[in-house]
Amino acid sequence: NIGFGQQTFNFMHNGLNREYIYYAPANLPNDASLVFVAHGFTGSAQGIMNYCGMNTIADQNNFAVCYPQGTTDFNGDNFWNVGYDFHSGVTVDDVDFIVSLASYLQSTHQLSTINTFFTGMSNGGYMSFLIACQLSDRFAAVASVTGSMTPQTFSACNPQHPTPILQI
Repeated sequence: NIGFGQQTFNFMHNGLNREYIYYAPANLPNDASLVFVAHGFTGSAQGIMNYCGMNTIADQNNFAVCYPQGTTDFNGDNFWNVGYDFHSGVTVDDVDFIVSLASYLQSTHQLSTINTFFTGMSNGGYMSFLIACQLSDRFAAVASVTGSMTPQTFSACNPQHPTPILQI
């Protein structure tokens, strides 16, 4: 696996130019795990990366990290579309963005398709639960920090199999 360190990339999805930060430790082996870390409401990929310390943990445990960037709502706030009432009418499909980005990263960087994980803080935590409900076949486990489920996520939650969840 060539190329390591932190880099910001663009990813076209459903006609939107989406950004993400990708971090890989030096000499990352093929089939390494991939961990997604999602920012909170009004936050950013760069901000959660700086805050969470996951790159250091990735260096210590040999896995790749992706910090995806949400889109901007009508008030100019960065967010993940998880079904909040104040985002009614928003059509951006963040679940499909995440699964598409995961597939792309797994293929491009020879990462594991089995050991893929998702964590997020606040609005990113809500996104973690949405991922567990809708993408249990693609994500091995999720962790939510200060996030919950919207009523829509709860009522429509139908994972293909039980998914380990850590709630902080």
